[in-house]
Amino acid sequence: MQLHQINQLDYPATLEATWQNSLQTGDQILLIEDGFLRTIHQANAMQTLMKEKQVEFYYLQSDATAYGLSPKLGIPLSDEEWVDLTFSAETNISW
Repeated sequence: MQLHQINQLDYPATLEATWQNSLQTGDQILLIEDGFLRTIHQANAMQTLMKEKQVEFYYLQSDATAYGLSPKLGIPLSDEEWVDLTFSAETNISW
């Protein structure tokens, strides 16, 4: 299982396609920093990606709190859970 950490709301089209095409069944996506805003601004695209690629989707609760948002998509993680998720992954990729 690979953990893909996304820290931007938007990437250039080629990079966006690259990270999405690199997803494999069972991978996990963690939205951090500005990437958290995808839970709101790109919710439909993220749901489609989750279904098509069969990946799990997380965000940091601290980012949700900082932005004052409560998304309906994804699983919130504490900082401690983030560390555990990172160490449990075979590979970590920061985009």
